[in-house]
Amino acid sequence: MLRTVLPAFLLFTSAAFAQNAAPSVTITNVLVDEGASTVSVSYDLADAENDPCTVLFKASTDGASFTADVSAVSGDIGAGIAPGSGRTITWNYGALPDIYASRILVVADDGHAPSIQEMVEQVDLARMTQRLNNVAIPRHHSSHPEGIAAIRDSLLNAFGAAGLEVTTQTVNFLGTSVPNVIGRNAGLVNDHRTYIVDGHYDAVSNTAGADDNATGVAATLEIARILGQYRFRNSLRFIGFSYEEQGLVGSGYYVQSGIPAWEQVEGVLNMEMIGYYSDVPNSQSVPAGFNILFPNAIAALEADEYRGNFLTVVGNAVSVPLSDAFLQACDTHVPQLKRIALNVPGNGQIAPDLRRSDHSRFWDAGMKALMLTDGSEFRNANYHTPNDVVATLDMEFFTNSTKAVLAAAAMLAEPINAGADTFNLASLVGVEEHLHRFPCRAEIFPNPTQDKLFVKLGDCVQQRIIAELFDLRGNKVSGRDLRNTYGEATWELDVQGVAAGTYLLVLRAGESSTSLLVEIAR
Repeated sequence: MLRTVLPAFLLFTSAAFAQNAAPSVTITNVLVDEGASTVSVSYDLADAENDPCTVLFKASTDGASFTADVSAVSGDIGAGIAPGSGRTITWNYGALPDIYASRILVVADDGHAPSIQEMVEQVDLARMTQRLNNVAIPRHHSSHPEGIAAIRDSLLNAFGAAGLEVTTQTVNFLGTSVPNVIGRNAGLVNDHRTYIVDGHYDAVSNTAGADDNATGVAATLEIARILGQYRFRNSLRFIGFSYEEQGLVGSGYYVQSGIPAWEQVEGVLNMEMIGYYSDVPNSQSVPAGFNILFPNAIAALEADEYRGNFLTVVGNAVSVPLSDAFLQACDTHVPQLKRIALNVPGNGQIAPDLRRSDHSRFWDAGMKALMLTDGSEFRNANYHTPNDVVATLDMEFFTNSTKAVLAAAAMLAEPINAGADTFNLASLVGVEEHLHRFPCRAEIFPNPTQDKLFVKLGDCVQQRIIAELFDLRGNKVSGRDLRNTYGEATWELDVQGVAAGTYLLVLRAGESSTSLLVEIAR
């Protein structure tokens, strides 16, 4: 049996800061041949500079990640695909039990990767100062829940404005609930490989927590804003963790139950106080035993008269490659930022002061993670006091620390100049008659419509009919049950809150269905 549809498209483009315009991909037709177990995809490829592109085909069968086996593909795929219309890809999907539960993705990369340095240069001192002032308010789950709610909403709104996939994870503590807030920039090539940028957004009860940890939150917000403009080979997640001050509760929840089974967390960049700086001799102290554990770092401190003028990069034994990558990003993109790396043996139990943030939850689960910090009370005497205010922080150091984390995240995620289009095969179901003829004559009006859509059914036998409106990515946007009826009846479907565009109205009656194209104008 053959099924076909002419879909609309979802087009992804790289940021305006890229060296040239990203290519664009438009899926124009999808054909499923159940007898041959193939999906045939037609697409148009455009590139402003007419560069040949590398075209990738991906598929998802779990509704989440594009990790299905697509080794049996042929057609206009791979390197050297010239721009043009009518390009085709054929996928032999084999013995998949339900091909209509799949999504497909076509990606085109012209090879002109965006400049990471251009991304770094978008981190602006004045903007970072404003962000920090906005976040540095009292915020505690019991003494200042309104502050917690305000920063939660700031994270949600900023991640949404950055074009990220936004989710929350409920976290409960002593009868209260404050969520982890998560934004995702899905990788176009290896979406299962994920790097996390995070900072906890709570503070202790007696302070506005400018350094601890408004700095980490403000940096996370700005890095998300900038990197959300770009596309990457690997995925990025930006997370505001809750209840860190109560014992790393939010990150514990996330490591236990927030990571999807298909996802591989390749590295975590956890920002824990990145704004306090001092060039005064003996302004930096260290815990006991550090001269034995980290002789090279202590030698560097001694040579600089124990000045607190550096970012500390804390990793464990497993995280040494991640630490090396971070230092490389600093060398390349933020050489003015002084930093000292501490690689603690094992999971850091020998140096508990280096486990006092959300990164340690990932260490304990065997994942690579870094804590990026100014050293908390070993440098900043205002730690956990009402004196932890923005005026005590060094904006240039804070801005450079943010640049370093952004550079490392971008380098690890691997920017690409790519366009992509995705299509949900579930939207093919019911475009043609399947199994049984739909038991009614159906029409819709007005079409196009703005606020209300009327569905007129005639010649019906008595049974329940369900009306569902889907966008052409397969997302349900509206729907209702139509009462059991004989003969002819007209039903109203409210579409006032639905964005302008092309949709499919799917009418289902038992095992049969039919679909009608709907245009919504604004």
